[in-house]
Amino acid sequence: MVNQLLTLARAEPESAVRQDRQPIDLQRMAAEVTAELVPRALQAGVDLGFDEPVAGEGKAAPAQVRGIDLLLREALVNLIDNAIRYAGRGATVTVRVLPRGQAVHLEVEDNGPGVPEGEREHVFERFVRATTDGNGCGLGLAIVREIVERHAGQVSLQAVRPHGLLARVVLPSALMLR
Repeated sequence: MVNQLLTLARAEPESAVRQDRQPIDLQRMAAEVTAELVPRALQAGVDLGFDEPVAGEGKAAPAQVRGIDLLLREALVNLIDNAIRYAGRGATVTVRVLPRGQAVHLEVEDNGPGVPEGEREHVFERFVRATTDGNGCGLGLAIVREIVERHAGQVSLQAVRPHGLLARVVLPSALMLR
């Protein structure tokens, strides 16, 4: 919890403004973070994977954003860890990065129980958890939102049919910020 509070403090507007924003290959970062979290997923009985785009699905398009590496990496860890934690044993969690014109979409999708529609916006508030199961402290998604907003982006949660949750982060492409 202390580490999460420190990350939240670093993501605050006053801190984020002082830090230099660098070009970041979000595709590579997401692949690295996903690989780092595979042991945690295996321990939780979750199948964690990274979808590489195939030809014609954005592979040629760069997935570059401008940002603060440490903060974006923390947002990724929190999103993926949240999916692993709440999707449940036997679930699948898939991470993908999709360049979409002026934006880059980062998606973390799971086939777990999901979050009821009425609770989706509230889980981004500090110390709010969608469930009392597990050992989270309710800061992970609040940190994600703070970091994403400091990078001029948006984060949302959507239901996946027949069940599951899609967390989508949309960040401006570095190509648009030159």
